[in-house]
Amino acid sequence: MIPFRLNWMQRTLLNDLHEFNVILKSRQLGCTSFIQIFMLDQCLFNSNVRAGTIAHRLEDARTIFRDRVKLVYDHLPDWLKKARPIIRDSADELEFSNNSSIRVATSMRSGTLQLLHVSEFGSLCSQYPDKAREVITGSLNTLQAGSVCFVESTADGCEGAFYDMCEAARTKQRLGAHLTPLDFKIHFYPWFKEPGYELDAAGVTIEEPLQRYFAKLKMSMALC
Repeated sequence: MIPFRLNWMQRTLLNDLHEFNVILKSRQLGCTSFIQIFMLDQCLFNSNVRAGTIAHRLEDARTIFRDRVKLVYDHLPDWLKKARPIIRDSADELEFSNNSSIRVATSMRSGTLQLLHVSEFGSLCSQYPDKAREVITGSLNTLQAGSVCFVESTADGCEGAFYDMCEAARTKQRLGAHLTPLDFKIHFYPWFKEPGYELDAAGVTIEEPLQRYFAKLKMSMALC
């Protein structure tokens, strides 16, 4: 166990937070950990908050809950746990003494949420399109005005609800359009910004097809 410290991606997201956030990212940047700790923090220090996380499989949702919420709460200072004791504890939900709660599920159509996290929505759209429609028509509609929503995923093809959501947000960003609290703001965290993905160049051979690919990528980014 090590103390949680914001990395570059988490700090950038926190400083650039909007009400509705769509996050296109590479893997293993700590996005889910940040969002879960952010929601737990909001629940502990504010009363009557409802926070929820959606994953496409209940097993995945419960793993997120166990490793990024319950484990974090268990290692909080004793004074904070005494001030905010758990009054209901299950594999899917924690409810605190201030009437705030955080839970996980595969859908959240019922109830009213102030915080919502949709995990790996791109994969959900490609593998379970019916569940994706349920998220859009049901879960997102549980959010009150002023609520905070995180829809995050790695890319999974050039079609589907997550792709459309990212493209719409990118268009607004490109045009410099004013964002209302109900508009999604795009956050993009590519793999090449992560220092941990760098490899010592000594002894690395880049084959000709990859050289052409990276040269083309560099040129296209320079034109953006």
